[in-house]
Amino acid sequence: MSRSETFSGGSKAFHWVAAVLVLLMLYGGFNIARETATWHFGFGLIVLVVMVFWLGWRMSKPRPALPAMPRWQEIAAKSVHHLLMLCLTLQPIFGLMMVTTSKRDPVAFGVIPLKIVQNDTINGIGNVLHGINGRLLLALVLIHIAAALYHHFVLKDNVLKRMLPFGKG
Repeated sequence: MSRSETFSGGSKAFHWVAAVLVLLMLYGGFNIARETATWHFGFGLIVLVVMVFWLGWRMSKPRPALPAMPRWQEIAAKSVHHLLMLCLTLQPIFGLMMVTTSKRDPVAFGVIPLKIVQNDTINGIGNVLHGINGRLLLALVLIHIAAALYHHFVLKDNVLKRMLPFGKG
């Protein structure tokens, strides 16, 4: 596979760091407990930082062209990718809307205080948006994984290989 067909090392790094963080955050978000919340808050901050840098990276680096595929698949692929980037960026922002306006005194990693001021209205809006966006994010992640596996095992093309972290793909 030529260099123009595969993603750069930086793009792959951002993708896989975000993938691991998102899977951990989705699991933690749907199974959150008082004992694990501080880690969820902390990793949410890391997700926000990663997304800001990744979006900057994506704006400065050309993406490889999509392989030949039907137009509907191209539209679906681009739509899912754009929605994933949007939802991944918004999710920690909605989370911050909740924790910075909470009645409690939330902390990230057990040491970073997050509360700014109690505001039940902003907290409630953040709570609803974080929940809806989290479910949408889960659906998009599942679609993304299913599409990658479909391309790899059914179509047997290089869509998945060009984003794998190791090797020439």
